[in-house]
Order: sequence, then structure tokens, then C-alpha cells
Amino acid sequence: MHKFIKKNKAKCLISASVLIVLFIIIAFSFYNGAEVDPDIRNHFSSENEFINYLNDCVEFPSLKFKFVEVKKGDNYWKIARDCNSNIDSLISVNIFWKDLLARVGDVVAVPDQRGVLEFITDYRQIEDLALEYEVGVDDIQVQKTPLFYSFYYRLISDRKPVAVFIKDAKPCSSNMTSALAAKFELREMFRSPLGGRLSSFYGNRKHPVYNTRRFHNGLDIAAKHGTLVGAARAGRVTATGWNGGYGKAVIVEHDKGYKTLYGHLSQINVRTGQNVSAGTIIGRVGSTGLSTGPHLHFTLWHNGKLINPMDVLW
Repeated sequence: MHKFIKKNKAKCLISASVLIVLFIIIAFSFYNGAEVDPDIRNHFSSENEFINYLNDCVEFPSLKFKFVEVKKGDNYWKIARDCNSNIDSLISVNIFWKDLLARVGDVVAVPDQRGVLEFITDYRQIEDLALEYEVGVDDIQVQKTPLFYSFYYRLISDRKPVAVFIKDAKPCSSNMTSALAAKFELREMFRSPLGGRLSSFYGNRKHPVYNTRRFHNGLDIAAKHGTLVGAARAGRVTATGWNGGYGKAVIVEHDKGYKTLYGHLSQINVRTGQNVSAGTIIGRVGSTGLSTGPHLHFTLWHNGKLINPMDVLW
């Protein structure tokens, strides 16, 4: 008799559990719940609150975050390098950034994998993200949530967006603050003309030849003599040859009012009037003109006005 009662109790519990799950599924199918603001930033009163939320509430099966306080002399590129990450990954995670100036005391969230952090307000959005980033649904890592949460989450009126991570993906400007998105879109227009060490930046500096304070109108990238130099963007070559202190140089005009100069070349591989694509080899690194060693001098104009090359090469 006792065994019969226990078996019946077990059957009742199973039946009740099945009914509960069916109820949740049916409710999920017909009830949309309260609208959730798709902009994750609107769910937090400040960047600090968001960082605390990431630290305390967001956990992934195989992704972890490191929280780094900015020290004097730090920048975001250095922090990314020290953590074996990259600037794109930091941008995707730190969604409140309006610029790329690292301020002492700020806390930076750094994922231990390179990729993009996104937030969804509906689990069906995972399929949309898979299409957008050209990955499989199974390649998108979803934060840990309570059992059956994907079925009943829409019944919760005060719910937070769910974090997902796409490994090795690049961020989209649509997920950034408008201020940073503008900088990011500008950066996406250009590519670095070569890999090398940034040896001198745009702005006032002590001139290496004249030994006086002078304005430096471009960016110097140190590299071995003969290193290939590519066009930073598609365009038309408007000048080649000796160009005063720049030595052997190439000037390329691009669309939307942009123009670039590549100076101190040892060799020029293009001709005036030639159309080039981004990455087309235009010459080789040298030390011609007013130069103390092999490097590329890179100058950028927009509508005739000088702009800092670091605005597009970061």
C-alpha cells in the first residue's frame, strides 16, 4: 500500500511539473510582457552601476571579465595588450565610453577572450545576431541564467537584458554611444599604411633635426628600411616625387574630402593619376628628406584641414 501511494505521489509530481512547464510555454507564446528598452545603457544610472552589474550578475560558461583600474600613464591600448585583448573587445564591453581617453581611477572591463559583447531583450534575437555576425547560433555564448529562464523571462516585467558573447567578432557602431560611434565609423574608413612602432605623434614636439619646438603635422611610424607601404584608403594619386622635407613622397586624394601623404620613402611604386585601392603598395619605407632614421611620415587632411591621424588609425 505504501509503495502504491509513493508511486502515485511521484506520478502526481511529474504530472504537475509537466503541466507547469506546459503552462509556461503557452504563456510565453501568447504573452509579450512589458516592453524592455533595447538600449542597455538606459537600464543603468551610471557606468559604475553597469560595471558592478557585469561583475556581480553576468557569468558565462567559459568567459570571464577582468576589471582593471586605470593608473597614471595607462591608455586603453596598453590595458588591452597587457590583458592579451584588443581595443575592439574593450569597446564592445565598455558600452558607456564616449571617447578613448583613459582617465585615472576609471575601471575598465576586459574579457579574457577577444570578441563582442551584445545584449538581447528577446531570445529570438540570437538568430538575428548569428546572421549579422555570420556565425552559427551555437557559436554565440549566452550568459548563465536560472533553469527554464528562456521560457518564462518574458513574463517578468522588470527584467534585465541578457548578455551574449560572439568570439572573434568586431563591434558594430550601432551599439556604441553616438560620440564613440562617430569616431569608430571614421576609423573603419581607413587602414594602417604599414605595421610599425608609432615614434612621433601629431602636435607640438621637439624637432629631431632643428632641435626646436615645432608643430608636427602627422604621425611617424618607425619600420625597417624597405618595408612596404600601402594606401590607407582607396583613391587617386595626385603627386609623387621629391616633396621638400618629406623627401620622396606620395599624395593620394580620397572620397569625402580626405587626402593622405606618405613621406620619407626610399622608393615610390605608383605614378601620378593612378587609381589605387586600400592596401595598394605605393612605396617603401626610407629616410629621405629631413629624417634621422627609417620611418613613414603620414599626414591626413579633411576638406583641406589637417586632422590627427590617430583619429583613423587607432
